[in-house]
This record gives sequence, structure tokens and C-alpha cells, in this order.
Amino acid sequence: MHRLLEFIKRIYVVLLFLLLEGIAIWQYATSTPYTEAKILSRTTAMGGYFSTKITNIDHFFSLSGENNMLTRRIAELEQTLEREREMLADYSEDAWKRKMHSNNEEDLHYIYYPARVASMTISRLRNYIILDKGERDGIKKNMGVITPDKNLVGYIISVSDRYSVAMPVINTEFTMGGCLSMTNYTCSLRWNGNSPSHVDVIDISTYSQPEEGMAIEAWSERLPKGVVVGHIDKCELNAAKTAYSARLRLAVDMSALDNVLIVENTHYGEIEKLMDDIEKSENTKQ
Repeated sequence: MHRLLEFIKRIYVVLLFLLLEGIAIWQYATSTPYTEAKILSRTTAMGGYFSTKITNIDHFFSLSGENNMLTRRIAELEQTLEREREMLADYSEDAWKRKMHSNNEEDLHYIYYPARVASMTISRLRNYIILDKGERDGIKKNMGVITPDKNLVGYIISVSDRYSVAMPVINTEFTMGGCLSMTNYTCSLRWNGNSPSHVDVIDISTYSQPEEGMAIEAWSERLPKGVVVGHIDKCELNAAKTAYSARLRLAVDMSALDNVLIVENTHYGEIEKLMDDIEKSENTKQ
């Protein structure tokens, strides 16, 4: 108690000043209706400002959960669209009824799985992405990986029980075909290791007349049509003037990759078996 009294004696001037200042402010605030209204509006504005900031902070920390929910929802919608696209492509009364009432995913050509990036690299020549979905979630090798807005990321090359590894387009060993959007003119994609935001496109037909800004889509049995790789920054004829080559700005920002969709082509095993049979046949002939 003695120490408390000694402490108050030391700062009594400050305490007295604060007390008198508080009384003065209160007297001013209640002196006229105008000052009351002004102070009320100021305090309300300050309260609203801090409330908005706190709400924004809460929203920021909840974004991860919201993004996961949206990715799952997009996968469900893509699944529904895939079912309707296949019904339209194979229109018959029997096929329509069968697919309309079917819950069997094997009836669909493409199946979508939501996933999230656990870790990745973008500064190496051989970059890889680790995803938080594995065999127990239905993930297999050679499945495609895209963003929720259908931009190309890469494809699965290795799978464990809980995780999978994808090779992104920014890997010097990445191989996939492409085509000019809205055309059947094909090309080849490759990455030279210089920039994580650009890839090279080669073997573009001279009849295609490529221009800056044109979109290049993925051309692969792993993916459905309409998956965008990027847009042409510049293009030029090769030395022999037999084809165009182009510099492509990727549609996806690899450094900000988070939520993705893994795409399964349910017919891929059949395609793979056909290619194996052809390879065995050619080896037998040799």
C-alpha cells in the first residue's frame, strides 16, 4: 500500500491533468446539441472504420476455407456439365435415360477431383508440385492438373497413399501438344527454363496464321478440350519458313498456385493399352 501511495505521488500531476482534461472534453461535448452530434458522428465513423478492418482481417484468415469450398463446388459443377455434354454428344432416348439416372462415375469420360498445393518449386529446371490428394482419393498417374478456371498446370507423374506429384508445364522434361484455340492446328509445347511465366511453342502450321494474343489450348488425351495453356506474346517463322514458333505467356501464375482440379480421363487406360500394343508390335518386327 505504501508503494502504491508513493507511485501516485510521483504521477499525481499527470493524473490530475488527465482528470481535468476529461472533465473539459465532457463539458464541451455536452455543451450544445451541435457538438454532441459532431462527436457522435466522429465516434461512429471511427467505430465503423475499426469494425471494417477487423472484419477484413477475419475474412482474410477465412479465405483458405472459402477457396477450398469453391474448388470442391467447381469440381461438382464440372462433373455435372460433363454428364450433360456426354448426353448431348450421344443423344438417344436410352442413353439419355441411362446417364440421367446414373450415379456411376465410370459412365463419364472425365472426372474432376479438387486438390490443394502442399508445396512446389518454380526456380529449378525440373520443377514439381506436391498435391494433398493420393491413391485413397482416387488419384492415379497421368491424370491432368488444371486450375478451377480451366488453365493448364501439368499432369500427375507419381502417387502415394495421401499425396501425389505433378510435373508442371515449367519443367524441361514436360511434354504435351497444343492447338490454336478454335482451330485444329496443332503445335508442341516446351519450356527452356528461362522464365516461370513463359513457354515456347514450336511447329505451328504456316496455314494457321498465328497472331499476338491468340490462345493456345492443351491437346492431350489426359484433358478435355478448352483447357488454356496461355496466349501468344510474339511469333515468327523458323529459318526454313516451314512453320511458326511462338513465345507463350502462361495463363496461370505458377507462383500463386493454390487450389487445383485433378482430371481423370476414364478412357485413358484403354488408350494406354492400345499404345503399348503398337509399341510391342513394332519391337517384334525389329
